[in-house]
This record gives sequence, C-alpha cells and structure tokens, in this order.
Amino acid sequence: MLKKTIEEYHERRKHLTAEEAGQTQEEASEDIVKEATEQALKIVSLMNEDRQSFRKIGFTFEEKDFYDILIALRDQYNFEYGDDKEIDGVVINDKCKSLAKKVKEIIDTKSSYADWLNNQNVRDQLKLEIKICLVKNGYPPQYSPEVFNKIIEQVKNFEEYSDDDATEKFSANYNPSGD
Repeated sequence: MLKKTIEEYHERRKHLTAEEAGQTQEEASEDIVKEATEQALKIVSLMNEDRQSFRKIGFTFEEKDFYDILIALRDQYNFEYGDDKEIDGVVINDKCKSLAKKVKEIIDTKSSYADWLNNQNVRDQLKLEIKICLVKNGYPPQYSPEVFNKIIEQVKNFEEYSDDDATEKFSANYNPSGD
C-alpha cells in the first residue's frame, strides 16, 4: 500500500505541465503531500490493527507472522487446510495456528545453539526439520516445492532479522507472494 501511494505521488508530479509547475507547484505539492500523508496514516492504522490481532488469538508476534504466511500460501495456492472460523473479528484456523507454533518452536530450538546463524549445518538441519514438520502436518496436502520454498524463504528472512529489532524488520520484509 505504501509503495502504491509513493508511485501515485510520483506519477502526479510527472503529469504537471511546465506552466502548472511554475504557477501552482506549491499548491499541487501540498495536495500531493496531504494525500500521501493521509494514505500513510491509513497504512499505519491498518498495521496497528494487524499487530494487535495476534494477541486475540494467543500468539507471539513471530508466531502470528508464520500463521499469516501459512494462511496466505494456502489461499494463494488454493488448497484446503483446516477450517477458518471468526472470533472477535479475527479469522482463526486452528490447524494453521498449531503449525505456526510448531515452526516457531523448531526455530527457537535451533537458535539456542551458539552462533547458529553462521553454522551452515544447524541452518540446514533447521530447514530439514521445518520441511519434515510441514509434511507430517499435511501442509500442503499435495507436495508443492513452491510452497515449501516460500516458507523456507520466510524462515531465512526470520533468521536474518532475528537480532535486536527482529519483529520490525521481519514484518517489513514479509512477502508471502514472493514479489
């Protein structure tokens, strides 16, 4: 959403004629900035709503990120996995919720090793254990290397940003569609 807002801002600036730019540049710039600011505030509001939703379903912030990944991939690849139900305005899928907690638990276990980010054997074992966990839990119901690879990409992203401000960076880089 933020990217779209910025693109619209730049697009509007491109279409100002030289005369408009000279005569009404200040007025047009104020309108563009006002609109971009309103969009940014809307985005921040939506992000805050999403951040609070994890508390309603009993997740840590990181578990909610993995839950969102599992739901997004399920929907993107159009396969059945558990049943969705709405509780307090939040859609909950107990199977995805349980699986997200298991994935986060595997990562927590592996991250307890000293220097785990620089130890390729531990990282490889982590990826293998996550794939095994997904298969054992029937996610996805039919083998899909694309789905496995996208989950592993998110795990790598999580690993990369698991330092001081992990949740901020991880969420900012979360991208289930791979775009």
